[in-house]
Amino acid sequence: MRELIIFGVSGSIGQQALQIVKTNPNDFILRAVSVYHNVVILEKILQTHPTIKMVHVANANQQATLAAKYPAITFVTGEDGFDQILATFQTAFVLNAIGGFAGLYPTLQTLQGHQRTLLLANKESLVLAGDLINQLLVAHQNQLFPIDSEHCAIFQCLEQNNAVQEIILTASGGMFANKTLTELTTIDESQALSHPNWQMGQNITIDSSTMVNKAFEIIEAYHLFKTKNITVVLHPQSILHSAVQYEDYSIIAQLSQPTMLQVLNYFFYYPLRKKNPLLKPLDFSDLMTLTFQKADLLRWKALQLAYRCLNENNALAVAFHVANEQLRLLFLAGKIKFYQIVDYIEFFMDKIKPQKLSNYQQIKQLNDTIKREIINYFSEK
Repeated sequence: MRELIIFGVSGSIGQQALQIVKTNPNDFILRAVSVYHNVVILEKILQTHPTIKMVHVANANQQATLAAKYPAITFVTGEDGFDQILATFQTAFVLNAIGGFAGLYPTLQTLQGHQRTLLLANKESLVLAGDLINQLLVAHQNQLFPIDSEHCAIFQCLEQNNAVQEIILTASGGMFANKTLTELTTIDESQALSHPNWQMGQNITIDSSTMVNKAFEIIEAYHLFKTKNITVVLHPQSILHSAVQYEDYSIIAQLSQPTMLQVLNYFFYYPLRKKNPLLKPLDFSDLMTLTFQKADLLRWKALQLAYRCLNENNALAVAFHVANEQLRLLFLAGKIKFYQIVDYIEFFMDKIKPQKLSNYQQIKQLNDTIKREIINYFSEK
């Protein structure tokens, strides 16, 4: 039985991970979790998982209230709280499903441990600190498994003795794959929050609509698989999750139903493939049709911006990420139009001098500086 920590347990990935644990009660023992403000979900989890010994919460008020109610559990908060959990359960699997910049610190602290296994659903960590993460993996003999359908697919398609010629990264294109740039000017919040294939949170759904999510996945793939030869292909059915082309032009691809349960189940048991009642097979009797089209970089500016970030000078990627976070909020607040999100991202990226940020403090300082600049810029408009 393997001990498990889930950071970001109240989100979509965290909840699906709990489903895997529930269907395999003799394989995993849940020891620690983190939530942000969703105390209602947390209390349900505590009632159904009595093995939880530590919980990371958003603030000291929550910590005090919950500690009084659940005296057998240790409640922690802040960066020190993550450190305490990781120090207490030093050999546990760690699933980091915290969204955004907030997930970077627990990623880096997990990898400061020795011979740890990190299941990383926080792609922002690799966008912001890919080189640093790779250094920690080598220095401390850790493992990192990407909890992302595309990168899980690529991982499965790699061959030990053959160099990759090209990574083929698939993208559904979301709701707006066939809309022109002019048509995008009319998109409103309700349209941007719909996705044809995946049930996801609000932030990632909008990022999929702008193709920023795929842009981040380009940067993620660069750091994971050590190549700049990454081509994005639109595949609206989301059945082929990504592929790898080799020097003989053979392409190996991974296909499955579009569900993150498949990815979680794969990496929870890697290198074994274990049957799970939650998973469903592809039904070829449905005469399913798979279509593919190379993504137009002129149409999808976010992809252009990603290719600019494929180097060790991660300051540009930090600007990309924080600008997207702030501009997404401005769109949801009705302050800017949907089509302006990526244009403004480029605007703020162009203000940044390329440089390598080599630790968490440097990355956080630049992130906070750009965030303030964006807030000030729009407060004056």
